[in-house]
Amino acid sequence: MRHAVSSVTIALSLVGAVVAPAGLASAAPTAAPARAAVPKKKCTVEDKRLRELSGLVATATGYVVINDGTDDESRERIFFLDTKCGIAKEPVRYPDPGPRDTEDLAVGPDKKTLWIADTGDNVDSKSRRDRVAVWTMPLNGSKKPVLHRLTYPGNEPHDAEALLVGNDSLPLVITKELSGKSEIFTPTAKLKPGGDPVPIAMKKVGEVTLPKTNTDNKLGSPGRLLITGAARSPDGSKVVLRTYADAFEFDVTGGDIVGALASGKPRVTPLADPFGEAIAYTPDGKSFVTVSDGGLLDASDPIDILSYTPATTGVEALPNVGKGGPKPAAEKSWLEGLSLDEITYLIAAVGVLGALLVGAGIFGILRARRKPAPPAEPTDQRDDDFPANPGFAPPVNRPDVPPRGGVYGGGQGGVYGGAPANGGRPGGGVYGGQPGGARGGGVYGGGRPPGGAQPGGGHGGNRPGGGYGGGQQGGGYGGGKQGGGYGGGRGEPPRREPDYRDPRGGRRDGGYGDRGQYGQVPGGREYRGDRY
Repeated sequence: MRHAVSSVTIALSLVGAVVAPAGLASAAPTAAPARAAVPKKKCTVEDKRLRELSGLVATATGYVVINDGTDDESRERIFFLDTKCGIAKEPVRYPDPGPRDTEDLAVGPDKKTLWIADTGDNVDSKSRRDRVAVWTMPLNGSKKPVLHRLTYPGNEPHDAEALLVGNDSLPLVITKELSGKSEIFTPTAKLKPGGDPVPIAMKKVGEVTLPKTNTDNKLGSPGRLLITGAARSPDGSKVVLRTYADAFEFDVTGGDIVGALASGKPRVTPLADPFGEAIAYTPDGKSFVTVSDGGLLDASDPIDILSYTPATTGVEALPNVGKGGPKPAAEKSWLEGLSLDEITYLIAAVGVLGALLVGAGIFGILRARRKPAPPAEPTDQRDDDFPANPGFAPPVNRPDVPPRGGVYGGGQGGVYGGAPANGGRPGGGVYGGQPGGARGGGVYGGGRPPGGAQPGGGHGGNRPGGGYGGGQQGGGYGGGKQGGGYGGGRGEPPRREPDYRDPRGGRRDGGYGDRGQYGQVPGGREYRGDRY
């Protein structure tokens, strides 16, 4: 998971803080959250390249650590630390094409092989992964990692930050789910020693649902549900899963890790890491060690490796769990009664509704802009000299005002076949009016002018005779010369929408084409230019 915690996780943690600080699902105790016991500090990591630690393994000589997915090339290494958290030797580089989002470390049953989970895939990523991977290398760092590509059933994406390795030397990938029910996947075939250039399909082999706790942590209720790391004890008899709040230790019988996680009753150890994403057993199997991802911490905050003695009891023994009991139904608000999934769906529904409303508003605006303005109603409130206004009598003895027809009339005609204005020569009638003069013309069936003059135009007819007040040569709706429509000038060709496409199939404006933000990149490289 890049940059410590995804924005979705942070958003839901805020929801969790508002709804019920003690838990979102079925547990809603009213008592204060339980606090972790003070752990023992093993050492402080000082190297500035190790500010986003997500995977941890303890060895007899110190620790092996990896960063979360990072864009800083200097952090994209496997680091070997001594018992004081100093750099013990030169970090090991990944071979090309390098990892995409490393999350966890595990030691194989042979105790010689280091496994690296390259399985991070944030749910808020713009491009989800259609395949993930694990890397294997000698635990002592004598050789570079080897890449093994994997795919989930149906190529469905999953974010996974926890890795275990079974007695069959096959990895178990455990997903990170906000619902609290995580899935377990494993490859359907053995991994090749030299790597797997063709992805191996995985299958789902089980699920794990952790018991609800009320341990205090910076992410609130979601922090108690999200699995961020895993480890197996050196003797293989126990496994531990961790969240941002707690460590859950399961007993393993006969090497059946999946059975233990699916049906076992874990012991619960509250943890004190600010943003803990890694956990490991010490070489003697008696303690846990953990470390935080500092991506969201202040630059001055220390990155400490902490040690805990595993608890011997389950969730029922945690402080304050269940004390006070749940609120009676009458005292609960409707928001407190929602589950995490219901809150997630509610947030999504509100977002969809908002998008629909915005879309409807834009559509309405565009539609309104396309409509022509309605003609103005005649009014007798005007105090100007508009001879064509039927509310006023035509001016008399005004040599500067030539005789004119009424409203909506072409040339010198009256309105809807009305009489000539100001005593002038009869003009062309509108809507079946009488024949007009030499320059008159009827609209909607107006007659031919007398004396063999040119006929009147209807709806933009020939010279003389504009429809609806048109000028010469067929202007419609107040058009000018040569067929202008709706107030147009000389007859221009119809407007065309601009063509944004270029001969190469893209768009000149940079949108959704071969050069656009969402277009295809030549070569089809995935996720990042230097990644597989």
